[in-house]
Amino acid sequence: MPRNHTSNLLVFWILVTALHSTSSAALGQAASSPTDAPALARQILDDGRPEADRKRIIADNPQLSLPLLKALVADMPAADSKEEYRRIPWIWRVTVAAGKRNQVEELKPLVDFCVPPVNEPLRDWQAVVLGGGIINGIGLSGGWPDERIRAIVAGNPDLIQRWKRLLKEAAVMADNQKVFKGTRYDALRILGVDTWNHRGALLFRYLVKGVDDELQQGAIGGLSDMRSPCVAQAIVSGFSHYDAENRGFALKALLRDRDRTFVLIEAIEAGTVKAADLGSARLALLINNPDPSIRERSRQLRVGGAD
Repeated sequence: MPRNHTSNLLVFWILVTALHSTSSAALGQAASSPTDAPALARQILDDGRPEADRKRIIADNPQLSLPLLKALVADMPAADSKEEYRRIPWIWRVTVAAGKRNQVEELKPLVDFCVPPVNEPLRDWQAVVLGGGIINGIGLSGGWPDERIRAIVAGNPDLIQRWKRLLKEAAVMADNQKVFKGTRYDALRILGVDTWNHRGALLFRYLVKGVDDELQQGAIGGLSDMRSPCVAQAIVSGFSHYDAENRGFALKALLRDRDRTFVLIEAIEAGTVKAADLGSARLALLINNPDPSIRERSRQLRVGGAD
């Protein structure tokens, strides 16, 4: 057989093999349908399985976010908080991944499923899904949760009514010391979708000195998502007593838009925030900002202490 003919056959074989592998992978993905969700949920909740394998099931099945969530909570006893909190980390992983994808088509049925009916209380897992999962995930994607939620509830009077009641329930949950602290954090994140006039004062209370760091972080996150000229000053007011992690969240919130950035610069000029607190990466964002006014003000800062 001629050498060039052999080479052509080899190339053809490689192409066929590659196409077969690609098709198999595609078929493997397509094989996971909503009817598979209960079995996949059982695997996710199986504490005997390696955690990495359980996480991989979620990562490999983004198209099943709603069926998986429904399966994860389907037979969960209402009065068994131990079982609820055993499942909550996995419920959260499914929904924060959906939030990060930030697609209305995916999020709309998730929100509709998780916002409780007007005659039922807000359960802990629902607060985790809505605050720590969907709202937090939208923010992590770079989006504004209030905009996305408005798009999700638009045209659905029942969901609009339930969402308004949810905000009231979240406010009660955030202040309830009997609720697990991490879930109170999630309730505070939900309140960030409301307005300053309605929930700003409540969130501000959690910024004062002496408040638990995790709850303080929830309030900073909630205020970060809230659109109001009052937000930046509120966040800056507690900067001196935030722990290192919460200072990072506060700075991220202050760099989120132009007006907040000017408040941050003014705080640095006043000594409320030190240039060294920013670190080199955030300082570079200011000094190289596309807005000439921010660039000019930033370059006049005393930056000798920045790392």
